[in-house]
Amino acid sequence: MPPLPRAITFGYLLALQFFYAWAWSSSDILRPYFRTLYGLTLAEAGSAYSAQVIGALAGALVAGRIEHRIGRRAALMLIAGGCGAALLAGAWVATLTGLIAQRLCLGLFMGAVFPATVGIVVDLFPAHQRGRLSSLVDGTYFVAVIALGWASAAFLPGNWPLMFWPPAIGFALLVLAAHGIALPHRPEHRSARPQGAAALFAPGLAPRTLGLVGMITLNASGHQIFSGWLTTYLTEVQGYGEAAIAATLTAKYGGSITGCFIWGWAADRFGRRAGRFGMLAAAFCVLLFLFLPGPLWMRQLGAFLFGCGFSTIVTLGPWLAELYPPHLRASATAIFQWGRCASLLAPLASGALAAQIGLTPVMALAAAAFAGAGLLWWILPETCARPLARPQVSPAR
Repeated sequence: MPPLPRAITFGYLLALQFFYAWAWSSSDILRPYFRTLYGLTLAEAGSAYSAQVIGALAGALVAGRIEHRIGRRAALMLIAGGCGAALLAGAWVATLTGLIAQRLCLGLFMGAVFPATVGIVVDLFPAHQRGRLSSLVDGTYFVAVIALGWASAAFLPGNWPLMFWPPAIGFALLVLAAHGIALPHRPEHRSARPQGAAALFAPGLAPRTLGLVGMITLNASGHQIFSGWLTTYLTEVQGYGEAAIAATLTAKYGGSITGCFIWGWAADRFGRRAGRFGMLAAAFCVLLFLFLPGPLWMRQLGAFLFGCGFSTIVTLGPWLAELYPPHLRASATAIFQWGRCASLLAPLASGALAAQIGLTPVMALAAAAFAGAGLLWWILPETCARPLARPQVSPAR
């Protein structure tokens, strides 16, 4: 495909990622306000995210089959339209039951975004560019979360439903824009029907799959234990106002944007497993943030460093696709959502435990989760060997 159509298609993916990030992260950013609005316990407030993850797992599992049946373009239009409609419905939610149902439906469509994006990037670009391009995609994610944080400072608590309109309009525009982009279509997509998740546990693949599920589960659990309760911690434990919280989130996600480019470059230069060092650094920075004495700016520095380390996950998409043959790629990228689903008990369990011992010690448990994820990453196979990374498996073509 010529450079200009590829650039336009990639720009479309960046826009999709921006609005997806706004929609997905609204569950975390709005959690303390949902608590106040609906009179929820900590565990009940975390249940909205759990419902969102369950929906995302279902969406990820069926994404490949739907794309195979209706085509990539129609699948993108369905994903964008479904995300916009389901998110906008949240403006009229009035009960906990309605909130859970809305997040479940939203997750169903959002779960297909990651497999669709990774599949297009892998088919459009060579292996030595995928890490950096994925860093742009995930950097866009973190830019969206910063925008959401400042929007929350402007609209919360009284006008929170207005926060759903910008991404809903954006998704609607993406439905229309899908007609104007050029999408790759590789021959094997026509000849080999996407296989289900069971094929990932075939002889020779099962240890790899189990290791990936464990790694992503620990990563997602750590994220929910720390980042999921961050605004609640800053509000209820530290007593900060909306502006201070928005500034702290900006520092955290500003670090993530910086880290995206670092880890994207490192993955292309030294191999996909270079990201393990970022995960171990994130574990250390959790403790730094929670227990570092001093003024707010020192906590914000800790948040920046955490974001920089945690953003190593930007390299997961190409790596998951490269670890498996093309007819398994849709199922392989769904492993990302498996891990999220396996972590869905984290908000409920951490919320219940925090009610007994407090948020600070509970959030510190995220350090152990990130450290475990980093160690599993250390022993999993390499696919993009560079001068300092010895190959263990060949990328699936």
